[in-house]
Amino acid sequence: MGGGNGWYDAVGRRAFFSMEPERAHEVAQRLLSLPLPWSRIGGVPRDLDLTTTLAGIPLRVPIGLAAGFDKTCRHLDTLGRLGFGYVVGGTVTRAAREGDPRPRIVRDPSRGALVNAMGLPNPGAATMADTLARTRRTCPRFVSLADEALDDVVASLALIEPHVDGIELNASCPNVAWGRDTDTETHLGALVRAIRERTPRPLFVKLAPFHDVTGREAVVALANMAAEAGADGLTCGNTRPMEDPRLAVGRGGLSGGPLIETTVACVAEVRTATGLPVNACGGIATPSDAAACLDAGATTVQLYTGLIYHGPGVVGQIARGLAARTSTSR
Repeated sequence: MGGGNGWYDAVGRRAFFSMEPERAHEVAQRLLSLPLPWSRIGGVPRDLDLTTTLAGIPLRVPIGLAAGFDKTCRHLDTLGRLGFGYVVGGTVTRAAREGDPRPRIVRDPSRGALVNAMGLPNPGAATMADTLARTRRTCPRFVSLADEALDDVVASLALIEPHVDGIELNASCPNVAWGRDTDTETHLGALVRAIRERTPRPLFVKLAPFHDVTGREAVVALANMAAEAGADGLTCGNTRPMEDPRLAVGRGGLSGGPLIETTVACVAEVRTATGLPVNACGGIATPSDAAACLDAGATTVQLYTGLIYHGPGVVGQIARGLAARTSTSR
């Protein structure tokens, strides 16, 4: 079982993909509660020379778990045992949210993609903080905070911050709207400054992807705003908005394979514009995907949809591929 995806390719994916997507995710969450040999399942060798630092945080490997996979933070300890360099829980809001009506996740297997309209379901910041306080830390962990009204973000931060190594501000989810009447740049700047004033922990801002010149200019402007306000790094990027009639609300966010080229381009643009550390997120499923992002200037890569399609062994597969590439280049 250790170090490979054969068992998942042969049995696991077929079993999970026979279920409705959200039901499959619920089953996966239950499995994470079992005392299985998770480090062997993840398959990341202990002797790999891939250590790095992210805004001063030492990482064993430059591979993180993206926000959204563990929305409740109940399984971050187990996910850390898979070999991730760090894990991101949430996204969390001040009050609990049920999210959008079902169906709210659909698959596109031909492209290795998902479209979700989850609407940030989570148990709320107080419950999440209690969970984190009781959960063992097996690797550095961040929590994703929703870009709600400033008072809500500050309240959530006060509860969550003592239990994490860093904060990721989700400034780009396409599936929620908070009814703000301020422009995005002004609101983002105010949030970053407020968080920066209240914690010494590293703060990363998660941006939207872009696929045209106008989108690129908007993302770079937000990246510069985040940098000027005091962000320690950026995550590029979130899901891409799209229409999909299979979802109850008719539209959602695209993730997975179709985003990899956009991710690489976004990493290069915002890294050049700001000089900040960048976490690449979007379409990463293979060692070559990860290498392309790192070559573009990313400090780390984050996985979510790739984990769904390739199973937990993908963490070790990418780590071993990056290590082989590093040793060849010496």
